[in-house]
Amino acid sequence: MNQMRMRPLSAITDRFPRLLRELSLAHGKQVGLRLRGNNTLIERSIIEALQDPLMHLLRNSFDHGIESPVQRLAAGKPAQGKIEISAGYRGNQVVITLGDDGGGIDLDKIRRKVMAMGLSPTEIEASGEQELLNLIFEPGFSTADQVTALSGRGVGMDVVRSNLQAVGGNIAIQTQPGQGTTFVITVPLSLSVTRVLVVECQGMVMAIPTSIVEEMLLLQPEQVFRAAEQELIEWQGYTLPLLHLQDWLQFTRPQIPIASERRPIIDQASALVVTYEGEPYGIACDRYWGEQEATTRTVEGTIKLPQGFSGCIVLGDGRVVPLVEIDRLVAWILNDTQRQVQAPQPLPIARLAAEKPMILIVDDSINVRRFLAITLEKAGYTVEQARDGQEAIDKLRGG
Repeated sequence: MNQMRMRPLSAITDRFPRLLRELSLAHGKQVGLRLRGNNTLIERSIIEALQDPLMHLLRNSFDHGIESPVQRLAAGKPAQGKIEISAGYRGNQVVITLGDDGGGIDLDKIRRKVMAMGLSPTEIEASGEQELLNLIFEPGFSTADQVTALSGRGVGMDVVRSNLQAVGGNIAIQTQPGQGTTFVITVPLSLSVTRVLVVECQGMVMAIPTSIVEEMLLLQPEQVFRAAEQELIEWQGYTLPLLHLQDWLQFTRPQIPIASERRPIIDQASALVVTYEGEPYGIACDRYWGEQEATTRTVEGTIKLPQGFSGCIVLGDGRVVPLVEIDRLVAWILNDTQRQVQAPQPLPIARLAAEKPMILIVDDSINVRRFLAITLEKAGYTVEQARDGQEAIDKLRGG
């Protein structure tokens, strides 16, 4: 069944050589294309999501990356430019790179653009190269002097990133002035089954893809130290920031532990070492429940998921837990200026345990409400009733 859902990357890239030949003739540029890993198999739904981003990046490299033949010859390069697309596996992920040997991205042009948008010179000076490059993916940001029918067409790089994130993927940029630019796309091999680590943090069970975890460390008090108002740990010669998710993931009520016959494999504090933009970070967790293959599901609805979560996982025992997207979670934490969002104080665990679980019944039929209320009260629940959605919302807001 898995094989039936897979398609080779060539389903997209086979049309690219002809497209580049047509663009070369129409715009007077000589550009060759090299394809590697064209037979890499990817799930059909991900292939469909990759089609528009790869097409946009190819046009972008041709238009903005590759210089004109005159400019290339003046720079000591061959008149014909080169674009290379390669793909391969890394764990249960597929890594696709699209690179060109053009002029690279002008960081000074990005700085000027950002300054024109209102950022102060001090803030720009403090930004690293990768931070400036990531601005390309922000909505409405473009260094192009005008929108062209070739690459821009009014569609920005933010759309490319959004399309990739919709299937659990990500994109990064590497550039060297005068030598070229490479876009690195990472997507899961399959959206249906993912291998995950199941961990618990502040009573909340969550799943983290194994492919992004470098190592798991047991946390001893003597291993953790503070510097510049931040907790740090040592790992393979690096000093890692230790991120406590409960500082950012705050809820209006405590998490009720899920009953399970199993015991956690590691029942003490530990840290997951993950990498974000080439830098390692430690994610603190309270328990480790194990590693398994699980089915992923998208969460549909009008309410957006919290920052750093991309869907949910159905575990082998039927439990549904949130799936963490580390790149977005760490980016949000690092860029969060307010750190801890003020939230109503949750009820104490002791008080919550002493009270009966409460259920709110919402139905426009009084007979249905009465029947359900009697049944649930006999089962030991405290029952509240509402005749419609508005009354239900009013009761919820009133506690």
